Amino acid sequence: MIEKDNTTRCWVCGGKEFTLKKESDIEDSLSSDHFAITNFDYGKTGELKKCKSCGFIQCTDLTEVINFYQDLEDKEYENTRKERKLQEQRLVKFLSRYKSAGKLLDIGAGSGIMVEAALEKGFEAEGIEPSKWLQQNAQKMNLPVYQGVFPHAKTPGPYDVITLVDVIEHITYPGNLLSDINKSLAEDGIFVLVTPDVNSLAAKLFGFKWWHYRFAHIGYFNRKNLVYLLEKSGYSIVKMTRPSWYFTLKYLGIRFLSFLPGFLRFPLPRFLDKIIIPVNLRDSILVLCKKKKQR
Repeated sequence: MIEKDNTTRCWVCGGKEFTLKKESDIEDSLSSDHFAITNFDYGKTGELKKCKSCGFIQCTDLTEVINFYQDLEDKEYENTRKERKLQEQRLVKFLSRYKSAGKLLDIGAGSGIMVEAALEKGFEAEGIEPSKWLQQNAQKMNLPVYQGVFPHAKTPGPYDVITLVDVIEHITYPGNLLSDINKSLAEDGIFVLVTPDVNSLAAKLFGFKWWHYRFAHIGYFNRKNLVYLLEKSGYSIVKMTRPSWYFTLKYLGIRFLSFLPGFLRFPLPRFLDKIIIPVNLRDSILVLCKKKKQR
């Protein structure tokens, strides 16, 4: 666990020596819109520094971000619920090979898409989400998602499964969260984490235009330092793989066009919004873990 102090330390290994990876793009005050799940203002971040010891990249001028998430509204996220449900169903199917039933907690649950998929698979599932708007949407669908952050009084555990999908890159001091999760995990439970891989081929090819470089992401892992932090936080790695995501062709097309100059962009036909395809650019890491056995 890295203690919070006034000294700039690596959130993963505690190192004090950094190299400047990227200068800050913050010009004016930020709003919750900059932190929307579907925001595609790629390449804009706070100041990023890379730890010389473990290679973890962290944001040094944008560390208190919880208020942005509490006030976040993201209508496009809800409009893409169908395809997001497909990817959550795929993830639930994957983790079911290791744990087929029991209590499941999804941290950073959004409007409860993972919770919904897990309930349909037979899990006793619930979630926790900081956004008031997303939590209210989950509530409207009678999905058990609580508003707040983890740990939370309504989610004491123990849980047979805990999922943390595309969340850890949004928080400071990720080791503290991983340790709290470990405490709420049943002795024979499983923990599933997904996060972008800053050393992936896509990240290297696109440079700072990579879609995971954005204001909302304040910590960037590679496979090596992610494994290091997980093991340090009390986990044993069971499986590592590259997850797939589902998108409509229109969603992908709009984001592709954002890389082009304005005069080359054009309206996309409506029918592309009906076609959903799986995409795996191998630029995210999925890790399935168990608690380390006590000696």
